[in-house]
Amino acid sequence: MEKLDYSDKRCLVVEDRRPFLMLLRGLLNALGAKTVDTAQSAEAGLKACKQHKYDIVICDLHLGTNRKNGFEFLEEIRKLALIKPSAVFVMISGDSARSMVLGSLEKQPDDYLVKPFSQAQLNARITRATHRRVTLAALYSQIDHQKFELSIETCKHFLETEPRYTNHLLQTIVKLYWKLEKYDAAEKVLQKVLDERALHWAVCSMAKTHLLKGEYDKAIELAKRVIESSKNTVEAYDIIADAYLQKDKKPEALKYILEALNLSPLSIDRHFRVCEIARENGNYELAMNSAKSIYELSQRSVHKNINHVCGFVRSVLDIAANADSKSIKNRYLQETMLTMQRMLNDDSIVENSEDFDFEIFQAIINARMLFIEGKQSESKKSFEETQIKIERNFTEYPVSMAPDSLKMMIDHGDFEEAGKLIDVIKANEDKVDASIAYLIETEMANAKDTRKQYVQHNKKGIALYSEGNYQQAYEEFCTAKNVCPLNINVNLNLMQCLVKLIEKTNRPEGQHIVQARELYRFISNMPLKDTHREKFRSMREDVEKAIS
Repeated sequence: MEKLDYSDKRCLVVEDRRPFLMLLRGLLNALGAKTVDTAQSAEAGLKACKQHKYDIVICDLHLGTNRKNGFEFLEEIRKLALIKPSAVFVMISGDSARSMVLGSLEKQPDDYLVKPFSQAQLNARITRATHRRVTLAALYSQIDHQKFELSIETCKHFLETEPRYTNHLLQTIVKLYWKLEKYDAAEKVLQKVLDERALHWAVCSMAKTHLLKGEYDKAIELAKRVIESSKNTVEAYDIIADAYLQKDKKPEALKYILEALNLSPLSIDRHFRVCEIARENGNYELAMNSAKSIYELSQRSVHKNINHVCGFVRSVLDIAANADSKSIKNRYLQETMLTMQRMLNDDSIVENSEDFDFEIFQAIINARMLFIEGKQSESKKSFEETQIKIERNFTEYPVSMAPDSLKMMIDHGDFEEAGKLIDVIKANEDKVDASIAYLIETEMANAKDTRKQYVQHNKKGIALYSEGNYQQAYEEFCTAKNVCPLNINVNLNLMQCLVKLIEKTNRPEGQHIVQARELYRFISNMPLKDTHREKFRSMREDVEKAIS
């Protein structure tokens, strides 16, 4: 291997223990490095990376208790583009535990070294990684700028000129085809590799390609073959879990995702998958535990987001909502209240969250708790108050509070409002995590029949009302209200229709007047958003005259 010239390389060593920090700096100086900066925390390392562009970064995995670790440091400098495409990142650790090693490899540093190691070992790893990074720098830059089509052509060029990096380039091409959803092209590349030799990475990548193509049985068969040859291939377990879930074999999916989690428990993305699969299996406690892990893993990382703590609160409520006994329900409602109290006392949770209002969020959660307790009218009233506050305090609906509001809208049968909120969430996909996307999909699927009935009868009632056919319109609105008794729109429509029926007859039916009075009381006592308040204001005088 060609010798590496360290003299023109700017190096950074991030290590919390000073003796080892000095040792690493000495090793790099002995190899010829003239500029070696040091940092004893990830935060100090980030500050250094903002000031200088480094060629070589050596970072310890563990950087102090309750401090940002090497995983999180690597993710952050990559996401913030604080490290150039040609730079080499070497992770080091004295921890040889399987979960730590696999977790480190999933973050894809250029290399990983377990302490103790020699100067020769360190030099060999840095040299090998640097030659690859420098040679393929143009490719890495194109990928960073999401020029995926051009990146594929660059890979093909390097396959001809740099055969020593063949496997790495082929793996990169396959991943690029996945990003472009060109799964047949990815399969063609992999099949050519496998025709020559059954390489481990190629078999696993072929399994994932079959998964992406919807060929679930093939994906499962190949991924199981990968596990037979190497039980520590975490991705193979992920593939099998996803494939079984798509085949609606939920217990099998749960078994394999938990095996993946056991091998590598530090992945936020994997915990999201556990949450989804656990909920599909009705295991809400497991979902809660992974939601808590997502929140804890994200707190010190670049993934820190108010959505994660809100998701944890939501997962606790899910247990209460699906509890088999009143005692379990009450226990988790109490746990929800305690969690909210901890949020209130932890300033770091809500800091820098411009689109979040803790007071409003707490009121939405209280409305959900009332609904779970069976106090539906109180829940509706409390929730409508939160929506008025959001309408007045925010120019755009805050995405961090949207999932719980959406859940309430669907539970209350407010499908018109739910549809508007879904549009808001979809317009802010960059702020939406996997848990929120799953909630939207499952809640709308669960409410599909109810929504269909409501829309059908309410829409038919509106058409009949506009034709002056008030009796039939009344019957349609009554049916729609029976389906969604708390829906403000249909209550207003029914009340308006009753006024017409009362006005059109010399001796109005007593039940119509009684019903109109009940609706009037319901609407009068309900906090109304601007659109509903305006409609009620326009008909109020006629209603009061009809029921007096």
